[in-house]
Amino acid sequence: MKRHWHIVSIFIGALVLLVSCSTEVDLFADGEDVPIVYALLDPDADTNFVKITHSMGVPGDPINANNPELTNYPGKLDVRITEYCNGDSVRQFVLDTITIWDKEEGLFYSPAQKLYYTTERFNKNSHGKWYSYKLTAVLPDRTLTAVADMVGSDSFFIRSSVVDFSGGNHHFDGGGGGKATHEIWFNPAANGGIYDIYMTFIFFERRSWTSDTIRRSFTWHVDTFYQFFLPQHLHNGAFVATYYPFDLYYQLNEFLGDDTLVPGLRRYLDDEPIQVSVTAGDRSLEEYVFFYNMSSSPTGENISSPIDGGFGVFSTLVTVERGLRLGGTTLPELLETNWGFKYVGGHL
Repeated sequence: MKRHWHIVSIFIGALVLLVSCSTEVDLFADGEDVPIVYALLDPDADTNFVKITHSMGVPGDPINANNPELTNYPGKLDVRITEYCNGDSVRQFVLDTITIWDKEEGLFYSPAQKLYYTTERFNKNSHGKWYSYKLTAVLPDRTLTAVADMVGSDSFFIRSSVVDFSGGNHHFDGGGGGKATHEIWFNPAANGGIYDIYMTFIFFERRSWTSDTIRRSFTWHVDTFYQFFLPQHLHNGAFVATYYPFDLYYQLNEFLGDDTLVPGLRRYLDDEPIQVSVTAGDRSLEEYVFFYNMSSSPTGENISSPIDGGFGVFSTLVTVERGLRLGGTTLPELLETNWGFKYVGGHL
């Protein structure tokens, strides 16, 4: 499945906090059965999932999230997502159930997980068409509903075309280079509330003269922005994320080690070895991640669950990506390292 798992991991990690043993959110007061929903709709994914569970706690005891008998609703619920375009209903998807078997150990039971899913593709906002999605889930004792506007539009893109890591290699020999920050510029997304920025370094490797050339890469997190703090990062209509030049060299050292090449191994760089990814989540996701454990936001507004009839999050996210060139003296510095890089441009 085409998923930006490395990008959305910070969002997914935040979702499980709702059913942790926090004293700020009481999901099982007086033994109440509380429905909980987790869903991040991604129009670039070929499959989208909705997790519907519930707390079966009793006063004084935490939720037993590792017991599927207590957290799953029995049987198959009637779960639907309705698509709206400019306010008009245009499609409705009936979600089926699936069990995944490769979940790592964590708060919820593993390795199997019961999820609802659809393979219908969601639409991005574009050319004056604005989409929103409504979740309806019929439970034994109530009906849950939630609405999410699709985030992003044609104006959501990465402005920067060059990244500069000049001097960053001095970080490893005790020098003082690479400590000043540089910037990545991108336009805010319509309905955007939270932004996650990642960089990926891409190179090509050939083990011997007779072997195939393979693509290798690694990714690291640059920053996370919240719409609430937008004025601190907005310049000339764009968000500005900062990074340190030594970040690349630190990540390279972690990925390849401080080694010399084995005989016959070659590494190559093309014209755009850095890919920047920016994932935008909508404002309900921002509120959930940042303010969920507060009684009110910093603006004084009350925080309420976006799930009518339960707790959790029903949100959208969109990712934009762009390949960037290396600026300043980054390229010659990389070619001088022990990692053995050669620049071949677009002639791989």
